[in-house]
Amino acid sequence: MIIGIDVSHHQKEMDFYKARKAGARFAFIRAGSCTMANGTCYTDSQFQRNKDLAHEYLPVGFYWYFRPNHAPIKQAEYFCSLIKDAPAKLPPVMDLETKAIDQSPASITENAAKFATRVYDKVGKWPLLYSRSQWLNANTVPDPIWDQLGFWVARYNLNIAHPWGDNKCIPSYYTDWLFWQYSDGGNGYGAEFGAKSKSIDLNYFNGDLAEFAAYVNDIPLLVQVSASWAVSLCGGPGGPTIGATWRGTQWPVLGMSKDGEYYKVEAWIKRTAVDEQVN
Repeated sequence: MIIGIDVSHHQKEMDFYKARKAGARFAFIRAGSCTMANGTCYTDSQFQRNKDLAHEYLPVGFYWYFRPNHAPIKQAEYFCSLIKDAPAKLPPVMDLETKAIDQSPASITENAAKFATRVYDKVGKWPLLYSRSQWLNANTVPDPIWDQLGFWVARYNLNIAHPWGDNKCIPSYYTDWLFWQYSDGGNGYGAEFGAKSKSIDLNYFNGDLAEFAAYVNDIPLLVQVSASWAVSLCGGPGGPTIGATWRGTQWPVLGMSKDGEYYKVEAWIKRTAVDEQVN
């Protein structure tokens, strides 16, 4: 399993280079939600910044904190308008974890299905479903929509091999999961992963790096060091040296400097020091 993060205004201004350096290999970004009182849609205050920066370091996806007691089509339209031109490699996400006090499971399910279907109609991808198994079991009913939505499950127990590995918190509609949010508030990893908050949500993808690359349809350009035995990795073109790599080492390319002289790998490496390969 590989690690990723999900972020929102709670993390304030993220440093996604630090997130990748800490081990993150994907990021889900909160796009927005609507108010509980009257259903007014709004954009997360860090959405634009996160959208513009994160994809240079990590494959990204975007999530909407869905309130099923308010107009689902209106929420889906607003969400899709935010992400329509975003550089997403991960599916959109319906975050389903809250309800009005008097809302029935049948009503929640009906509105979730309307939201998910409209997102599919607008962007051509079924959203993932983010939820907690116990909440989902208690507040929804069986419906064909669940068969269309991959499951991103939240459960905070590091003593188990997978989210219901202790035969507890088993979801009614799923036998498998794609992502697992295994740690959230109070974990103290915020600064390490580039957040200005104390903590940050951490997730697993249910597979290895090769399976993840296939999942996001990402065939990376590789560079292989060939010029010398040791080549400096820099914090930026012309920046301070932060490490070294060896001849024969391969790195996935994350980007290129504007002058075309440097590749961005985990840091930066000069083009004259490498051979290009396609994996």
